[in-house]
Amino acid sequence: MQDPCPLADRRVCEATRNLARAVLRRMAVTAVAIEPRIRTLVATRDEPGYALLSLHSDDGRLLLRFDLLKRPDPIWDKLTADLCFLARLADLRTHPPGYYFVHPMADERDIAVPLPANPRGLPPREIGHLRW
Repeated sequence: MQDPCPLADRRVCEATRNLARAVLRRMAVTAVAIEPRIRTLVATRDEPGYALLSLHSDDGRLLLRFDLLKRPDPIWDKLTADLCFLARLADLRTHPPGYYFVHPMADERDIAVPLPANPRGLPPREIGHLRW
């Protein structure tokens, strides 16, 4: 993928993308340790960060939907913290979707993060549509 940053900023963008890649790998290890079928995480903005909304398999099937009114089990805390950090790294206004491994959804509060074990990425019906 070609870097959309101005030439003067390319080193910063590259370093940020490498950091995002490392966080994504750590998220994948954490997610697979909890549930091996997780391939895509969907989160929604929940000030001051993001909250896990749902988890999906590689074919887009819903594995788990979180109740946003309840605090999730502490087993999800590390994954949620990494997801919040990754979402803050991703500047979707100046970089194309996926550049920092974060994809916007139809509701601008929501993001999707396909894990590295999901080579196909998000199923087409889910890009821009959060209807399960």
